[in-house]
Amino acid sequence: MEIASLRPKLVSLRATSFHGENKAVSSGNEPWNIQLTQTIEVGLGAAKDVAAPLQAIVKIDLLAKASKAGAEDQLAEFSGSYEARFDYPATATEAQILPLFEHEPYQYVLVAQAFPLAMTHFRREMQSMGFDARELPLGI
Repeated sequence: MEIASLRPKLVSLRATSFHGENKAVSSGNEPWNIQLTQTIEVGLGAAKDVAAPLQAIVKIDLLAKASKAGAEDQLAEFSGSYEARFDYPATATEAQILPLFEHEPYQYVLVAQAFPLAMTHFRREMQSMGFDARELPLGI
């Protein structure tokens, strides 16, 4: 069971990359088939900051491929990478934290905080490129 004094605090989420390609012309109401692939990695790292020497890191890679229904040659593709960092208290040790990482619910709590933020950015970037991304989920 997690001890409250070892609970990490989300300190940053950053987009490390985004690439999109949407050359299809849309009138706004055409149906699209969207396939979203997500790759999520969770790990423990050492920070350079002495105040918070240990960090949990969540890396999220998103890839969305879409094709217009009835016109499979009209394609759009978007990819984004995100990194969330969680600081542990300065008193936390690696020996205390590593056993927590072995449990899926602990990893899920970290991912559940970072994923909606990454997905919100991903959807907004897709919309800025003329693609309606409201159908994509915000949660995991």
